[in-house]
Amino acid sequence: MLRRSFILCFLSVTTLSVLCLGIDDGQGWKKVKGLKGAMYVELTDNRACVKLMTSSGPQGCEAPNEELVTAPLVHRKDLWIPYKGKRVVVVPAAEVSTLLSLLLSDSELHSRVAGVLVDPTAGRPAHYSTAAKFPSAEYALYDNRSYPWNPFGAGFNRQFFGFPMYMLTSSMANEAARRASYNADNEFKGGRHVARFEVPMSAKGNSVQCITEQTCLPVGSYGVWTALPALPDPSYNTTSPRPITLLVAQMDSNALFHELSRGAGTSVSGLISALVALTLLATANDTASYSRQLAFVALPGEAFDYMGSKRLLYEMNLNSTFVQGLRLDLIDQVVEVGQIGAAWNPATNTSTFYLHTQKGDKYGNTTALVEAATAAAAAPSTNTSSNSSEPSRIRVQQASPDTPGIPPSSLMAFLRVKSSLSGLLVADFDTAFKNPYYQSEFDDGTNTIGAMLEVCVCAAAIVDASLLLARTLHSLAIGNTAASTNITTSNTTLFTDRALAINLVYCLMTQSPGLQCPLASELMTPDIMLFSDGSLSAAVGAYPGVLGWLAAANPKDPYLKPNLPRFLFNYLGLITAVPPSNTSNTSSWDGALCDPGVNRCPLPYACIGWRYGSKDPAGMGRCRNTTTSFVPAYSTRLSYGKVGQWWRWSVSSASASWEAAYQWPPDPLWAESNWPEKTPKLTIFQEEADTTQVITLVVGLLLTATTAAVSWTGVKMFERHLKIH
Repeated sequence: MLRRSFILCFLSVTTLSVLCLGIDDGQGWKKVKGLKGAMYVELTDNRACVKLMTSSGPQGCEAPNEELVTAPLVHRKDLWIPYKGKRVVVVPAAEVSTLLSLLLSDSELHSRVAGVLVDPTAGRPAHYSTAAKFPSAEYALYDNRSYPWNPFGAGFNRQFFGFPMYMLTSSMANEAARRASYNADNEFKGGRHVARFEVPMSAKGNSVQCITEQTCLPVGSYGVWTALPALPDPSYNTTSPRPITLLVAQMDSNALFHELSRGAGTSVSGLISALVALTLLATANDTASYSRQLAFVALPGEAFDYMGSKRLLYEMNLNSTFVQGLRLDLIDQVVEVGQIGAAWNPATNTSTFYLHTQKGDKYGNTTALVEAATAAAAAPSTNTSSNSSEPSRIRVQQASPDTPGIPPSSLMAFLRVKSSLSGLLVADFDTAFKNPYYQSEFDDGTNTIGAMLEVCVCAAAIVDASLLLARTLHSLAIGNTAASTNITTSNTTLFTDRALAINLVYCLMTQSPGLQCPLASELMTPDIMLFSDGSLSAAVGAYPGVLGWLAAANPKDPYLKPNLPRFLFNYLGLITAVPPSNTSNTSSWDGALCDPGVNRCPLPYACIGWRYGSKDPAGMGRCRNTTTSFVPAYSTRLSYGKVGQWWRWSVSSASASWEAAYQWPPDPLWAESNWPEKTPKLTIFQEEADTTQVITLVVGLLLTATTAAVSWTGVKMFERHLKIH
């Protein structure tokens, strides 16, 4: 009798479970099994919009209250379908600007959106810029702060959206689109397809608060500067310093989805042209005749309120170890190369560059700079190897007087601190930016590079800009505009200028090979990004990143520096290195094997070309006599040092008097929020229908009650059995 009762109870529970678990919802998925039968799609690559902090508050995106955000998927065109809760909007990239503008202006619509997924598969927008129409207008040297230098600017990179956003991969976009269509077809009834965001951002309040609480890190990176010819060792130098002509280029950018920023037209095209120009000058072997000192600096962080140039100027004010020899009192000419990728006109086979100077008597006379650039453009293109010449395809024009002054540029920072210097900006635009993707995810070079880099308009513009810069700087350094013709396309023995430009485009603008290109591979071992699909990339990102700590001991130490600064350091160190002075007691180090750890070069040498290891000669660098050095870029309101027992960042007022003296706008103190490991993360799946959830609850309660009843009955029967026996 006892055995029969147990068997009956067991069969009852089992039958009930099987019946409940066997109910099908018509889609082939078991209702109570729920998510086990559903397909999960995850995206763990860092393609999220994340939270940045400034002294005035947050910007960017986050999951509110650091919680999971889960909501049904919906196409933007289907938002009209009634639904009580929030939804995650899937929007084509071409429509993202319109949607985000609506969300910022319509609070009711904003309250119904849990997140945004951007689908890049349907093509890019015709124009899209996350910067303002006048980027960082408060740093202008004139009163007109509303002039539309960036006509396509939407200003998104200075907004706080308050919900998570992702730029999808192609495969993820296809899944999201299919599932959003399913939801719309079923009017969001039944088992809805949802997106779950894990984008917890730790920082609260503003950047001052989060730096103090150590829940964020400063946005920043390292720039690189050098001198041509190399400055003599200050320990043995007895010659009088010469006036300095400084060439400036920006090296990064910004975007709503920071890790996808490439900055091809915004900054990298100008940076490449500067590198090619310096190569032409270094290999022309005329630097001994220079009456002026040439110097070059690649500045990071300029998209973040000129963080790099401001920090450089402050370091020069301090005469810090990062800028030994680069003295502001000696700099009286600054030539900046800006956006130049759109200068080429294939119809006329010419490149046109515009010369921008600042208006007003308080600023330095720019006549010498303009005349040098004009003469450089007019010089015929001569190839000494074939003893032939042809008319120049380079055109220069002075910028329109109808603009209020110089466009947004690093030059504004230099003129703020030293208005007497002569400043010139070389760019591909006159009254407004030509680049339709200035500071955006779509500024990746494909809009100008095309499929064939060998014949792309971007490469042609870079080549022409590099020749213009090299000739201009050469004539300024010698003091004779006619000397610009000495720089020709055949002077360089490392590459022709065109071949070098294309090589640098491959290295600095492409997703593959990126810094695994042959040119970079001979100089460094890049850090490699591993994506969730198993692919690898050494592509150069234009977002500066964050500074976890500050390496202040040796400005020539490449250890733990980001990829792009390391490449620039090694490349510039290679082309500007000169034999050591005979008076130097360290001359025996010239060409010695080196690495950043064990076999360190003494100053003024730098370890150039180190790739890996400290014993294998093939991977070690060589000590070279070069001025090339790193210079940090981070907020002037920060200091790095020991607080108690720990080294950390702190908010400081040390620069306050310097900033006040030059009437700098309040420093925004850019920082990036911390977040937990293995996040941000996006998951797309189908959740159970509401009825399924009710059934699951009821079945669970019934199973629990039945199990309890069976257990109670079994115990009673067992007790009775014991009494009988």
